[in-house]
Amino acid sequence: MLIAILEIKINGRLIFTLIAFLLSVLSFSTLASLPKTSEGWTMFTPSEDSLIVYLSNDGNDETAKTYTKKELGNSPFAPPQNMVLRSFKTFKAAFKKTRKNKPDWILVKRGDTFFESIKARNGKSLTEPFLVAAYGEDKSNPTFNTGDKIGLQMCCKSFKFIAIQGLDFYAHTRVPNSTYYISPKGNYGIGVYIGDGHLGNGLLIEGNRFNFYTNNVVQGPGTLKNIVIRRNSFFDSYSTTSHSQGLYAANVSLKLEENIFDHNGWLIQASDIAGKAQGAATMFNHNTYFADTNDVEFINNIFIRSASMHNKWTANKGTHSSSDIIIKNNLYVDGEIGISAGGNKAGAYRFKNYQITDNVMLNIGHSQPTGRTLGWGLSIKDWDGGIVKNNYFLNQVNPQVTNTYGINISGTTKNVEIENNKFDNLFRANAIVLGAGGSKENIAINNNQFSFKENGDALISVEKDLAGYSFINNQYFHEAGLQKTFVDNTSSVSFWQTIFPFFKNTNLDEWITLTKELESQWQKPNVLETRTIETYLTSINKNPSIDEFIYEVRKMSFKNWDERFTTQKINAYIKSAY
Repeated sequence: MLIAILEIKINGRLIFTLIAFLLSVLSFSTLASLPKTSEGWTMFTPSEDSLIVYLSNDGNDETAKTYTKKELGNSPFAPPQNMVLRSFKTFKAAFKKTRKNKPDWILVKRGDTFFESIKARNGKSLTEPFLVAAYGEDKSNPTFNTGDKIGLQMCCKSFKFIAIQGLDFYAHTRVPNSTYYISPKGNYGIGVYIGDGHLGNGLLIEGNRFNFYTNNVVQGPGTLKNIVIRRNSFFDSYSTTSHSQGLYAANVSLKLEENIFDHNGWLIQASDIAGKAQGAATMFNHNTYFADTNDVEFINNIFIRSASMHNKWTANKGTHSSSDIIIKNNLYVDGEIGISAGGNKAGAYRFKNYQITDNVMLNIGHSQPTGRTLGWGLSIKDWDGGIVKNNYFLNQVNPQVTNTYGINISGTTKNVEIENNKFDNLFRANAIVLGAGGSKENIAINNNQFSFKENGDALISVEKDLAGYSFINNQYFHEAGLQKTFVDNTSSVSFWQTIFPFFKNTNLDEWITLTKELESQWQKPNVLETRTIETYLTSINKNPSIDEFIYEVRKMSFKNWDERFTTQKINAYIKSAY
């Protein structure tokens, strides 16, 4: 996926439009566009040459057999009722009966539990993959308890055409208060590593749940493309010896769609007595961490209670080493930081063509996982081209969280449009921070809506100067009045003004004089009502608490997918108030 930037000058002002278009019909389209069931799950049909094996707790490795499409028909997921299945008892034995480069299937009985890991072979094509999935009428996914071993591993040479659907993976020996608990010693849930010079092409991971692993990893240095991770759950990753993420990716082209991430990177809240050795949250642990990736899409995912960042993006290999990123219609709740695209090694224009649109961030920073007082929405640093449009930064209400902002723009950055975003009810926050460090060029801040209560700080805070910025048609309102709307820290200030920057405010008239902003207005937005996760739950007749929301979301699985707890429903409800 390439995102091209068109630069158009209107009345001497530079306007940016991002146009996304496909360079290859195989980039995400084939796996992501396979036929879907009415519930939205990818449909698979056996090929004439498929071998199908079954796996169940009551199977027998000695007497099990392989099946063909001719014997089972088009729906091996529901084999004929009059057929006595001769299934395998262990995945290891079932796997031995499958073939390389063939469209073979392993189907695992729903509701059964196995104490082993799984692996996969190369399939035949993108439409005829090697498949590991579930069968039977039980509502529960089959479970693989993998202890301190990797749950699903692919290493270290090339792979192609693989699908894993509808399984649960548990690092069961490191689940606190579990009868299986042994120690915090652990490993990856997903462990995909492709060595230099090798290719991983065509992987679908869908409808699975990964619980209590140290990490889930998809990375090079080899080439990884056509990777689709959709409708999975990543819960409760933690480590007592190293950094821990819900999902780590590097050197990969990947689509992340409709997944649920909750409570990743930490076991307990950090405190004076609880640190990394106890699995406490740290600033290095996140729901997702993507390093030096290109052509990546995050669409319709739910991110809850990250240890620190929900989405961390780094570009440590220089100019444009992270590029063509789409982050669209995701929901972010709690954690410390929503999206950071600019961390680690500084350097001009490391991030190219980021498109961040239609996302909702609610109460970022609320539970203070690391014990810090951060509530940061989006960090932009060292960008070369991007658009941040139609996002909602809302309702940070914890009075203990005082280091807060909606968007921070810093580093050497150019060609970015900040358009039609909503900033509402952020305690002790600056809605937009125009940060120091590096030069700014062609950054347009247009048609945004700012609305703060008296406990909010500045709507726009200027740390250095206004060079490189333009403003058009923004709507401003602050219950504390005009004198607390803008903070100008660009000239010399007294000691007290340094400590309390709101002593040096700029009112709207002065702001317009400084910025030459066209069509700006001071007007309270016409907001229907304050909408939160709690009010959404009330609207669907559920108990209005964040704990109830987390409980319902964590129940979601292949046979229990509730559209009421998807971003399509929740975000639409939140946005419709504005």
